[in-house]
Amino acid sequence: MLLVYSRIRNYVPSSLCRICIRYNSGSQNRWLNRQLGDPYAKQAKVQNLRSRAAFKLMQIDDKYRLFSKSKPEQRILDLGYAPGAWSQVAHQRSSPTSMILGVDILPCEPPHGVNSIQANILAKRTHDLIRLFFSKHFQLNKHDELHKDHGYFQNMLEEELTHLKDTDLYREIFTTDDNYGVSSTNSTLRELENFPIDVIISDMYEPWPQTAGFWNNITNQAYFRMANTSGVSIRDHYQSVDLCDAALVTAIDLLRPLGSFVCKLYTGEEENLFKKRMKAVFNSVHKFKPDASRSESKETYYIGLKKKKNIDKLEVFSS
Repeated sequence: MLLVYSRIRNYVPSSLCRICIRYNSGSQNRWLNRQLGDPYAKQAKVQNLRSRAAFKLMQIDDKYRLFSKSKPEQRILDLGYAPGAWSQVAHQRSSPTSMILGVDILPCEPPHGVNSIQANILAKRTHDLIRLFFSKHFQLNKHDELHKDHGYFQNMLEEELTHLKDTDLYREIFTTDDNYGVSSTNSTLRELENFPIDVIISDMYEPWPQTAGFWNNITNQAYFRMANTSGVSIRDHYQSVDLCDAALVTAIDLLRPLGSFVCKLYTGEEENLFKKRMKAVFNSVHKFKPDASRSESKETYYIGLKKKKNIDKLEVFSS
Protein backbone atom coordinates (compact mmCIF):
# COMPACT_ATOMS: atom_id res chain seq x y z
CA MET A 1 0.00 0.00 0.00
CA LEU A 2 2.93 2.36 0.69
CA LEU A 3 4.05 1.98 -2.93
CA VAL A 4 0.62 2.97 -4.20
CA TYR A 5 0.56 6.02 -1.95
CA SER A 6 4.07 7.16 -2.83
CA ARG A 7 3.38 6.98 -6.60
CA ILE A 8 0.27 9.14 -6.51
CA ARG A 9 0.69 11.46 -3.54
CA ASN A 10 2.29 14.18 -5.67
CA TYR A 11 -0.72 14.27 -7.97
CA VAL A 12 -3.67 13.62 -5.67
CA PRO A 13 -5.12 15.59 -2.77
CA SER A 14 -4.61 13.86 0.57
CA SER A 15 -8.33 13.14 0.90
CA LEU A 16 -8.29 11.19 -2.35
CA CYS A 17 -5.16 9.32 -1.23
CA ARG A 18 -7.09 8.11 1.80
CA ILE A 19 -9.86 6.96 -0.52
CA CYS A 20 -7.32 5.07 -2.62
CA ILE A 21 -5.86 3.36 0.43
CA ARG A 22 -9.25 2.30 1.77
CA TYR A 23 -10.30 1.03 -1.65
CA ASN A 24 -7.12 -0.98 -2.19
CA SER A 25 -7.05 -2.50 1.28
CA GLY A 26 -10.48 -4.08 0.93
CA SER A 27 -12.22 -4.04 -2.44
CA GLN A 28 -9.10 -4.56 -4.51
CA ASN A 29 -7.99 -7.58 -2.47
CA ARG A 30 -11.41 -9.17 -2.95
CA TRP A 31 -11.27 -8.37 -6.66
CA LEU A 32 -7.80 -9.94 -7.00
CA ASN A 33 -8.84 -13.09 -5.14
CA ARG A 34 -11.91 -13.45 -7.32
CA GLN A 35 -9.82 -12.98 -10.48
CA LEU A 36 -7.45 -15.78 -9.48
CA GLY A 37 -10.27 -18.33 -9.48
CA ASP A 38 -12.17 -16.97 -12.48
CA PRO A 39 -12.05 -19.25 -15.56
CA TYR A 40 -12.81 -16.34 -17.92
CA ALA A 41 -9.96 -14.28 -16.44
CA LYS A 42 -7.60 -17.23 -16.90
CA GLN A 43 -8.77 -17.78 -20.47
CA ALA A 44 -8.34 -14.08 -21.24
CA LYS A 45 -4.66 -14.40 -20.32
CA VAL A 46 -4.28 -17.52 -22.48
CA GLN A 47 -5.82 -15.74 -25.49
CA ASN A 48 -3.89 -12.52 -24.83
CA LEU A 49 -7.10 -10.55 -24.28
CA ARG A 50 -6.96 -7.41 -22.20
CA SER A 51 -9.76 -8.41 -19.82
CA ARG A 52 -12.38 -11.08 -19.20
CA ALA A 53 -15.00 -8.62 -20.50
CA ALA A 54 -14.06 -9.80 -24.01
CA PHE A 55 -16.07 -12.98 -23.49
CA LYS A 56 -19.21 -10.99 -22.71
CA LEU A 57 -19.09 -9.31 -26.11
CA MET A 58 -18.27 -12.63 -27.81
CA GLN A 59 -21.40 -14.16 -26.30
CA ILE A 60 -23.50 -11.13 -27.25
CA ASP A 61 -22.16 -11.31 -30.80
CA ASP A 62 -22.80 -15.06 -31.00
CA LYS A 63 -26.47 -14.36 -30.32
CA TYR A 64 -27.10 -11.08 -32.16
CA ARG A 65 -24.47 -11.10 -34.96
CA LEU A 66 -23.15 -7.58 -34.61
CA PHE A 67 -19.94 -8.16 -36.56
CA SER A 68 -19.34 -9.83 -39.90
CA LYS A 69 -16.20 -10.85 -41.75
CA SER A 70 -18.19 -11.06 -44.97
CA LYS A 71 -19.03 -7.34 -45.03
CA PRO A 72 -16.27 -5.42 -46.82
CA GLU A 73 -16.05 -2.70 -44.20
CA GLN A 74 -17.74 -2.11 -40.87
CA ARG A 75 -17.25 1.12 -39.00
CA ILE A 76 -17.23 0.36 -35.29
CA LEU A 77 -17.16 2.77 -32.35
CA ASP A 78 -16.17 1.46 -28.90
CA LEU A 79 -17.20 3.82 -26.08
CA GLY A 80 -15.28 3.64 -22.82
CA TYR A 81 -12.99 1.23 -24.62
CA ALA A 82 -10.15 1.01 -22.03
CA PRO A 83 -8.51 -1.40 -21.44
CA GLY A 84 -9.42 -2.48 -24.99
CA ALA A 85 -10.87 -6.00 -24.71
CA TRP A 86 -14.08 -5.19 -26.59
CA SER A 87 -12.11 -3.53 -29.37
CA GLN A 88 -10.00 -6.69 -29.63
CA VAL A 89 -13.16 -8.76 -30.14
CA ALA A 90 -14.50 -6.32 -32.73
CA HIS A 91 -11.21 -6.50 -34.61
CA GLN A 92 -11.15 -10.31 -34.53
CA ARG A 93 -14.76 -10.71 -35.67
CA SER A 94 -14.97 -8.07 -38.40
CA SER A 95 -13.29 -7.94 -41.80
CA PRO A 96 -9.66 -6.80 -42.10
CA THR A 97 -10.79 -3.61 -43.84
CA SER A 98 -13.12 -2.57 -41.02
CA MET A 99 -12.37 0.62 -39.07
CA ILE A 100 -12.49 0.55 -35.27
CA LEU A 101 -12.21 3.64 -33.09
CA GLY A 102 -12.03 3.52 -29.31
CA VAL A 103 -12.98 6.57 -27.25
CA ASP A 104 -12.23 6.90 -23.54
CA ILE A 105 -11.71 9.71 -21.08
CA LEU A 106 -8.82 7.68 -19.63
CA PRO A 107 -5.42 7.25 -21.28
CA CYS A 108 -5.01 3.83 -22.87
CA GLU A 109 -2.86 2.53 -25.70
CA PRO A 110 -5.15 0.79 -28.21
CA PRO A 111 -4.72 -2.86 -29.17
CA HIS A 112 -3.43 -3.92 -32.58
CA GLY A 113 -5.71 -2.91 -35.44
CA VAL A 114 -7.61 -0.36 -33.36
CA ASN A 115 -7.40 3.44 -33.34
CA SER A 116 -8.22 5.65 -30.38
CA ILE A 117 -8.74 9.13 -29.04
CA GLN A 118 -8.75 10.28 -25.43
CA ALA A 119 -11.85 12.43 -25.17
CA ASN A 120 -15.12 12.97 -23.33
CA ILE A 121 -18.03 11.37 -25.20
CA LEU A 122 -20.40 13.90 -23.60
CA ALA A 123 -18.85 16.70 -25.70
CA LYS A 124 -20.16 17.48 -29.18
CA ARG A 125 -16.56 18.29 -30.13
CA THR A 126 -15.82 14.59 -29.61
CA HIS A 127 -18.68 13.69 -31.96
CA ASP A 128 -17.14 15.99 -34.59
CA LEU A 129 -13.77 14.27 -34.19
CA ILE A 130 -15.43 10.87 -34.59
CA ARG A 131 -17.20 12.00 -37.77
CA LEU A 132 -13.93 13.30 -39.13
CA PHE A 133 -12.09 10.07 -38.39
CA PHE A 134 -14.68 7.98 -40.21
CA SER A 135 -14.99 10.46 -43.08
CA LYS A 136 -13.69 9.28 -46.45
CA HIS A 137 -11.88 12.61 -46.65
CA PHE A 138 -9.62 11.83 -43.69
CA GLN A 139 -6.26 10.32 -44.55
CA LEU A 140 -4.10 8.73 -41.86
CA ASN A 141 -0.37 9.31 -41.92
CA LYS A 142 0.89 5.77 -41.29
CA HIS A 143 4.13 7.05 -39.77
CA ASP A 144 2.46 8.93 -36.91
CA GLU A 145 3.06 7.32 -33.54
CA LEU A 146 0.96 7.10 -30.40
CA HIS A 147 0.90 10.44 -28.64
CA LYS A 148 2.25 9.95 -25.13
CA ASP A 149 -0.58 11.91 -23.48
CA HIS A 150 -3.61 11.87 -25.75
CA GLY A 151 -3.72 8.69 -27.84
CA TYR A 152 -3.31 8.20 -31.58
CA PHE A 153 -5.44 10.86 -33.21
CA GLN A 154 -6.05 13.58 -30.64
CA ASN A 155 -3.63 16.16 -32.04
CA MET A 156 -3.93 15.12 -35.68
CA LEU A 157 -7.73 15.32 -35.65
CA GLU A 158 -7.72 18.69 -33.90
CA GLU A 159 -5.27 20.08 -36.48
CA GLU A 160 -7.27 18.62 -39.37
CA LEU A 161 -10.52 19.99 -37.95
CA THR A 162 -9.01 23.48 -37.53
CA HIS A 163 -7.61 23.37 -41.05
CA LEU A 164 -11.01 22.44 -42.51
CA LYS A 165 -13.03 24.81 -40.33
CA ASP A 166 -13.80 27.47 -42.97
CA THR A 167 -13.99 25.19 -46.01
CA ASP A 168 -16.95 23.87 -47.98
CA LEU A 169 -15.82 20.35 -47.06
CA TYR A 170 -16.23 21.07 -43.36
CA ARG A 171 -19.71 22.48 -43.92
CA GLU A 172 -20.60 19.44 -46.05
CA ILE A 173 -19.58 17.03 -43.31
CA PHE A 174 -20.63 18.85 -40.16
CA THR A 175 -23.47 21.27 -41.01
CA THR A 176 -26.54 20.01 -39.14
CA ASP A 177 -29.79 21.39 -37.82
CA ASP A 178 -30.29 22.70 -34.28
CA ASN A 179 -30.86 19.18 -32.93
CA TYR A 180 -27.66 17.88 -34.52
CA GLY A 181 -29.69 15.74 -36.88
CA VAL A 182 -29.61 15.70 -40.67
CA SER A 183 -31.67 18.42 -42.31
CA SER A 184 -34.31 17.55 -44.88
CA THR A 185 -32.23 18.91 -47.77
CA ASN A 186 -29.21 16.66 -47.13
CA SER A 187 -28.27 14.15 -49.81
CA THR A 188 -27.53 10.47 -49.26
CA LEU A 189 -23.83 11.34 -49.18
CA ARG A 190 -24.45 13.93 -46.49
CA GLU A 191 -26.38 11.34 -44.47
CA LEU A 192 -23.48 8.91 -44.68
CA GLU A 193 -21.09 11.62 -43.50
CA ASN A 194 -23.30 12.58 -40.56
CA PHE A 195 -24.15 9.00 -39.57
CA PRO A 196 -20.95 7.14 -40.46
CA ILE A 197 -21.01 4.29 -37.94
CA ASP A 198 -22.40 0.76 -38.39
CA VAL A 199 -21.99 -0.55 -34.83
CA ILE A 200 -21.62 1.20 -31.46
CA ILE A 201 -20.55 -0.85 -28.44
CA SER A 202 -20.34 0.52 -24.91
CA ASP A 203 -19.05 -1.29 -21.83
CA MET A 204 -18.64 1.91 -19.84
CA TYR A 205 -18.38 1.25 -16.10
CA GLU A 206 -16.06 -1.74 -16.46
CA PRO A 207 -13.53 -1.47 -13.60
CA TRP A 208 -9.85 -1.70 -14.52
CA PRO A 209 -6.70 -0.75 -12.61
CA GLN A 210 -4.77 2.25 -13.92
CA THR A 211 -1.08 1.27 -14.13
CA ALA A 212 0.42 4.10 -16.19
CA GLY A 213 0.14 7.81 -16.79
CA PHE A 214 -0.22 10.75 -14.42
CA TRP A 215 -2.97 11.63 -12.01
CA ASN A 216 -5.00 14.74 -12.75
CA ASN A 217 -8.47 16.05 -12.06
CA ILE A 218 -9.65 15.65 -15.66
CA THR A 219 -9.00 11.94 -16.03
CA ASN A 220 -8.76 10.43 -12.57
CA GLN A 221 -11.66 12.17 -10.94
CA ALA A 222 -13.64 10.78 -13.83
CA TYR A 223 -11.98 7.40 -13.20
CA PHE A 224 -13.33 7.23 -9.66
CA ARG A 225 -16.74 8.51 -10.74
CA MET A 226 -17.25 6.55 -13.97
CA ALA A 227 -15.02 3.49 -13.98
CA ASN A 228 -15.67 1.88 -10.61
CA THR A 229 -18.79 0.60 -8.95
CA SER A 230 -19.28 1.91 -5.42
CA GLY A 231 -21.00 -1.15 -3.95
CA VAL A 232 -24.08 1.00 -3.30
CA SER A 233 -26.53 -0.47 -5.80
CA ILE A 234 -28.81 2.54 -6.19
CA ARG A 235 -25.85 4.87 -6.80
CA ASP A 236 -24.30 2.45 -9.30
CA HIS A 237 -27.64 2.15 -11.08
CA TYR A 238 -28.15 5.89 -11.54
CA GLN A 239 -24.58 6.45 -12.70
CA SER A 240 -24.98 3.55 -15.11
CA VAL A 241 -28.19 5.03 -16.55
CA ASP A 242 -26.39 8.33 -17.11
CA LEU A 243 -23.64 6.58 -19.07
CA CYS A 244 -26.14 4.52 -21.07
CA ASP A 245 -28.02 7.71 -21.95
CA ALA A 246 -24.73 9.26 -23.12
CA ALA A 247 -24.11 6.20 -25.30
CA LEU A 248 -27.67 6.39 -26.65
CA VAL A 249 -27.24 10.08 -27.54
CA THR A 250 -24.09 9.10 -29.43
CA ALA A 251 -26.07 6.44 -31.29
CA ILE A 252 -28.77 8.96 -32.23
CA ASP A 253 -26.15 11.41 -33.48
CA LEU A 254 -23.70 9.07 -35.22
CA LEU A 255 -25.16 5.61 -35.89
CA ARG A 256 -26.48 4.99 -39.40
CA PRO A 257 -30.11 3.91 -39.96
CA LEU A 258 -30.42 0.12 -39.44
CA GLY A 259 -27.19 0.18 -37.40
CA SER A 260 -26.60 -1.85 -34.21
CA PHE A 261 -25.94 -0.79 -30.62
CA VAL A 262 -24.90 -2.47 -27.35
CA CYS A 263 -24.54 -0.93 -23.90
CA LYS A 264 -24.17 -2.17 -20.34
CA LEU A 265 -26.70 -1.21 -17.68
CA TYR A 266 -26.76 -1.84 -13.94
CA THR A 267 -30.35 -2.80 -13.20
CA GLY A 268 -32.62 -0.67 -11.05
CA GLU A 269 -35.81 1.33 -10.94
CA GLU A 270 -35.12 3.45 -14.03
CA GLU A 271 -34.39 0.48 -16.27
CA ASN A 272 -37.85 0.52 -17.85
CA LEU A 273 -37.47 4.21 -18.71
CA PHE A 274 -34.18 3.50 -20.44
CA LYS A 275 -35.75 0.57 -22.28
CA LYS A 276 -38.52 2.90 -23.45
CA ARG A 277 -35.91 5.32 -24.83
CA MET A 278 -34.18 2.42 -26.57
CA LYS A 279 -37.44 1.41 -28.25
CA ALA A 280 -37.87 4.96 -29.54
CA VAL A 281 -34.51 4.68 -31.31
CA PHE A 282 -34.39 1.04 -32.49
CA ASN A 283 -36.87 -1.24 -34.21
CA SER A 284 -35.71 -4.22 -32.16
CA VAL A 285 -34.57 -4.06 -28.51
CA HIS A 286 -33.25 -6.99 -26.47
CA LYS A 287 -32.07 -7.49 -22.89
CA PHE A 288 -29.34 -10.09 -22.44
CA LYS A 289 -27.02 -11.21 -19.65
CA PRO A 290 -24.05 -13.23 -21.00
CA ASP A 291 -22.82 -16.29 -19.14
CA ALA A 292 -19.51 -14.46 -18.68
CA SER A 293 -21.27 -11.94 -16.43
CA ARG A 294 -20.94 -12.99 -12.83
CA SER A 295 -24.18 -14.27 -11.34
CA GLU A 296 -24.02 -11.85 -8.41
CA SER A 297 -23.53 -8.85 -10.70
CA LYS A 298 -26.46 -6.54 -11.40
CA GLU A 299 -25.13 -5.78 -14.87
CA THR A 300 -27.14 -6.58 -17.96
CA TYR A 301 -26.80 -5.60 -21.61
CA TYR A 302 -29.25 -3.85 -23.90
CA ILE A 303 -28.95 -4.54 -27.60
CA GLY A 304 -30.60 -2.25 -30.14
CA LEU A 305 -30.92 -3.50 -33.74
CA LYS A 306 -32.07 -1.70 -36.89
CA LYS A 307 -31.89 1.93 -35.83
CA LYS A 308 -34.85 4.01 -36.95
CA LYS A 309 -34.63 7.01 -39.29
CA ASN A 310 -35.42 10.64 -38.51
CA ILE A 311 -35.21 10.38 -34.74
CA ASP A 312 -36.19 13.41 -32.68
CA LYS A 313 -33.68 13.39 -29.83
CA LEU A 314 -35.65 15.82 -27.68
CA GLU A 315 -38.74 13.65 -28.02
CA VAL A 316 -36.81 10.50 -27.04
CA PHE A 317 -35.60 12.02 -23.78
CA SER A 318 -38.69 14.03 -22.86
CA SER A 319 -41.30 11.29 -23.18
